[in-house]
Amino acid sequence: MTDKMIVLADLGRVKAFRVTYDMMTSKPQLEQIYDCEFLEAHGRFAERVSDQAGRFAVNGSPGASTSENHSLRVETDRRLVRMVAEKISELVQGEQYWFLAAGPEINHRILEHLPPETRAALYKNIPADLVKTPKHQIMDHFMTPAA
Repeated sequence: MTDKMIVLADLGRVKAFRVTYDMMTSKPQLEQIYDCEFLEAHGRFAERVSDQAGRFAVNGSPGASTSENHSLRVETDRRLVRMVAEKISELVQGEQYWFLAAGPEINHRILEHLPPETRAALYKNIPADLVKTPKHQIMDHFMTPAA
């Protein structure tokens, strides 16, 4: 695994590592080359919708409902997946091989938004959220042969 990139992603963050080798030990080392958090993923929906959290009008009655605005949540998730896919595409452009780990709930959605040439260079895809995994443990997930 020389000159390869590992990308870790969730809806709020993208991290990229370059795999290098230590000449003394011949063990692969990870060098973090990118780390980005999407602020939109960390805000509360109540702060974006109104100043009265969770209060929506009920079919013409003077009261209020505590139902949520689900379409806003879905659209925000959709937008974040697109942003993550665009950032990954930028990062791995020109890479011969690259590796991806993204949470199982968004992994396939990210792949759908990647250009075909980017997907073609993807060597191994792991449906797991490894963004918060310590750096020294990341390689263990990618060392097993690709399926």
